[in-house]
Amino acid sequence: MSQKIKHYSDREIVSRWAIFENDPAIDRILAGRGLVPSEGNGVIGYIYVDHEMGISFRIHALCRIEPGKIPQIVVNFQDHGEDCIIRYDEFGEYRLLSNNEANSISLADDQRYNLFEDQRWFIYYDPEKLHEIRNKNDLDQFRAPGFFDDVFVELFRENEEQVHEVVWVRLEEMMEGGSEFRGILLNEPNGDFGVHEGDVITVRFADHPDGRYLVEETRSA
Repeated sequence: MSQKIKHYSDREIVSRWAIFENDPAIDRILAGRGLVPSEGNGVIGYIYVDHEMGISFRIHALCRIEPGKIPQIVVNFQDHGEDCIIRYDEFGEYRLLSNNEANSISLADDQRYNLFEDQRWFIYYDPEKLHEIRNKNDLDQFRAPGFFDDVFVELFRENEEQVHEVVWVRLEEMMEGGSEFRGILLNEPNGDFGVHEGDVITVRFADHPDGRYLVEETRSA
């Protein structure tokens, strides 16, 4: 495989099955399960969003990859890869699996259920409120690379539009209408905007002649 993460946008990889080639980060995880790289040269898993840790890859199975052949499962983790997690900044070489490719992988019926169908663990990471936010394509230009729920926001002082600062906000909820969002301020502003790191603030879309922004108008303390 030669495709790397730079060939995909974050939106393209979220909620997708993928095959990763073994690398030092994956080898450490396999060693923790008593497995050695010689048993397989790749892993199959699911890319998802951890609200706090960002885009992550959960390993479900060790596999053998050969050019021109369907990947062969060597070890299928019955616990769906609990604690077998690779974070975004550790991603090495990988390839996304199409639905047809996933369905073509040779598995017994009970293994197929465990690997591809029983995704109950995912419900915890994709609650309805966050799912709505993640489906908003018009937020993509503001999202932090690798942290799909975090966006950059312009803080403005009330009646002083020339005084502004860019901060990071972790979105928690979309308001009715889909143009306002509630989230947690992730960093302390340098200026006096009356809000502080850890505060819950409401942000909204604002259209200007030079483009669209996410903004929060604040009053100085």
